Amino acid sequence: MRIKGEPGFILHRRPFSESSLLLDIFSRRYGRITAIAKGARRQKSQYRGMIRPFALTTLGWSGKGEVKTLTQCEWAGPDFGLRGPNLFCGYYLSELLIKFLQRYDPHERLFDQYLKSLVHLGVDGESQSTLRLFEKVLLRETGYGLQLDKDHDTGQPIKPNSSYHYRPGLGAFVNQGNEAGGVVIRGSSLIALREELHFDAMILRELKQLHRVIFQSLLDGRSLVTRQIFSQIYQNEKSPLSAQALN
Repeated sequence: MRIKGEPGFILHRRPFSESSLLLDIFSRRYGRITAIAKGARRQKSQYRGMIRPFALTTLGWSGKGEVKTLTQCEWAGPDFGLRGPNLFCGYYLSELLIKFLQRYDPHERLFDQYLKSLVHLGVDGESQSTLRLFEKVLLRETGYGLQLDKDHDTGQPIKPNSSYHYRPGLGAFVNQGNEAGGVVIRGSSLIALREELHFDAMILRELKQLHRVIFQSLLDGRSLVTRQIFSQIYQNEKSPLSAQALN
């Protein structure tokens, strides 16, 4: 199998042998793959300076096994220039992809959302709504889509002025005030996420808490490295809005 000219991103890189790199790649038509970039650590490597995160690249690889051999890596667009808190947001999105995507399972819609998210983080600096929308698409594309349309008990449409208790794996229940687990959230916030409307500060806080509970349940207690590091650096609740996206 030989692939050439495939749009993709380098999600993660780590040393492999004395001169090579082992890569986690997210490609548009082939999903997440693992590949060895042979000789990439050498001074005169054809890949030197090309293997970097948050840059749209044109990739090629070959091989029959689980781990492929990289044969092409060329920039296909500009570096998105993530800085400060938004750089950690980018790493957070990449870590979610590594943890939730099976190898060689294509998710073209999720790839497009990842690209769109990097553009937003790099251009306008808007992080909170960008992360929440990416998380929504990730959950849907990997089979864990949220129930945002109706009350799980009655089947009635979610009402904006009602309070709900959202239980991971089940959905939204009218809040009775005595439920354990899950998270309390307003109907207006669930509707905003469903319709992808304008998110005000209260909606963003509630959606962040909702997604945090959902991911904690799906990860079975495993922690996200980027969230831990981010929280250590940006501990101050009065930090800039962009620094509160993961806190």
